[in-house]
Amino acid sequence: MPGDAQDPTPPPLPSVFISYASADRAAARLLRDCLTAAGLEVWLDEDELGGGEAWDAKIRNQIRTCTYFMPVISATTEVRREGYFRREWRLAVERTLDFADDVMFLVPVVIDDTRDAGARVPEKFFTVQWLRMPGGQPTPALMDLAKRLARGEAVAIAPAAPLAPPAAEGSRKSRRAAEPPPPFPKFPAFPEPGHRARFIYDLVLWFGHLIHSLWNHLPRLVRVIAAIVIIFNLISWIFKDRQPAVVADKNKSEAAAEVNKALWNVGNPNRPRRAKGTVAGAIESVMGAAAETLQTGRPVALVTFSGAGEKNGDYAEEVFGEVCTQLQKDGKPQWGLSPLPLKADALDAEVVSRGVRMKSRFVLTGHAGVLLPGTPPAFTARLFDVATNQLVWKETFETAKNEPEAVAQRIAAEVIKRLEPPAPTPPPTPNT
Repeated sequence: MPGDAQDPTPPPLPSVFISYASADRAAARLLRDCLTAAGLEVWLDEDELGGGEAWDAKIRNQIRTCTYFMPVISATTEVRREGYFRREWRLAVERTLDFADDVMFLVPVVIDDTRDAGARVPEKFFTVQWLRMPGGQPTPALMDLAKRLARGEAVAIAPAAPLAPPAAEGSRKSRRAAEPPPPFPKFPAFPEPGHRARFIYDLVLWFGHLIHSLWNHLPRLVRVIAAIVIIFNLISWIFKDRQPAVVADKNKSEAAAEVNKALWNVGNPNRPRRAKGTVAGAIESVMGAAAETLQTGRPVALVTFSGAGEKNGDYAEEVFGEVCTQLQKDGKPQWGLSPLPLKADALDAEVVSRGVRMKSRFVLTGHAGVLLPGTPPAFTARLFDVATNQLVWKETFETAKNEPEAVAQRIAAEVIKRLEPPAPTPPPTPNT
């Protein structure tokens, strides 16, 4: 009839932008098919070689206008340090700045067994519920989500438990440290033979986890030394000679003498230098440090230098190695090694206590890192007099402007100057 109103234009379908790494394309296609069947408009870019400004502008427009953004998280995205999908993720996070906190926009999907805690994703992803669907195969949870998205649901679902964002250094070490320790096993109230066996099994697992956690918290140098000692003793036990006790003791003494002689040569500037970064060079340096750790009473207690971060740590290690080489007298080191590094803000009393324990006259320590926000990284060396409990010398070197060898030479010169006995004062000349 003429008076009837025209049918209104149907609203556009809710749209979903699927962001994925190229290696996960098969799973992304399965996601697309499932969402499309539920009545959603899905945008899935398969032209990874498109490139160009027009292609980039098209993707940005799709992210800016889509109803939902679905990042595909997997082991592939975990190992990829860079990729265009990370730019897409950041663009989506930027768009959420214009949304209310309860608006559903981000819909992360995990297609394998990648863990939430410590995942390499933007921190905003941890504020919403993640959907798990191995291989991208349709699951009841996916079908339910697709129906809700097709209805245009706009209220985001918070995670059942707060997800932990990655640590500042998203390394394997930080992810291991974030794992909570298992509870101590409880002894069964009515122990049966099977219950007792289960308790012993759980107890062994608990102690194994405890040892593993303690091992991960040790400095790298200490872990390498301990591993070498364990392997050396294991090999010795397996291949030990079944000789009489007297002959065996004699052979052990001769072997120990040969080992000590070889270790004393470590640090000799005239010896052939190992190639930097080789396994032989690393083992040689570590074994030399381990031998010196067992010797107290040296003039200088040398605390292992430390650094904040991998780059600063490498710089501190280079300075440490050069200092060990230069602090020698008659071919023998003048230092005893204290392998556990101190914190950058360690108190003077804590530093001096190392010297007391090592029965040394001086304590030398060093740390590389950023002293104040906005300042370049620097290496700070400190020398303490154990007898007076005082800081006798301190100097800071900017790492970008000072080579490790030059810094080590400067440190060694200051230490040697204080180790040398003062020149005798000449007697006064009588007045004539």
